[in-house]
Amino acid sequence: MANYGGKACNMGMGKLASPTTIFKRKFRWGLTIQMPCSGPTLEEYMVKVAARPNLSIEETEINMKHGKMYIPGKASWETITVTFYDIAGSEVASQITALYSWIISVFDFTTGLQGNLCMGDMYKNYAGIVTLQMYSGCGDVLEKWVLKDAWPQAVNWNDLDYSSSEEATIEMTLRYANVEYSSPCMEFSGGCCGPCK
Repeated sequence: MANYGGKACNMGMGKLASPTTIFKRKFRWGLTIQMPCSGPTLEEYMVKVAARPNLSIEETEINMKHGKMYIPGKASWETITVTFYDIAGSEVASQITALYSWIISVFDFTTGLQGNLCMGDMYKNYAGIVTLQMYSGCGDVLEKWVLKDAWPQAVNWNDLDYSSSEEATIEMTLRYANVEYSSPCMEFSGGCCGPCK
């Protein structure tokens, strides 16, 4: 115990060192995408890098006399970036075809300027469901994010470089409408929400 200003301070790791504490690790995760139009599921092995969603909450300024305060306003989910392996071969043909078909469902660039440039006009034509899970070292799900009505907002086929031995990748920015979060390790009470609580 250290002593600061007459008050003892515990210098140990606390409950972080508990034998039942699980550290979520950045490399224990998987992301799948259920393609629109009852298409196939894009499997975890197609994804190289991903991110959990970010939530932004606007602030509303309240002014009264010579003071001001802030209360939370509307919330919005920010886009995420997912990097896919750009692969070819008969064993993975259905997976890479599914990825390209998803892009084409939003904007069909395969026909060129002389063809009919098509865009999906209903959610069911282009919106997929992204599922991101984090795992324990034993493969148990620690948390699950379901991003609903997701679609590719931007696609970057990245640079090519004679001096590099790295694999080719496709970087995609995903926009989505809503998120569902669950974790078997936590129980949510809904905070203090309720009529006039």
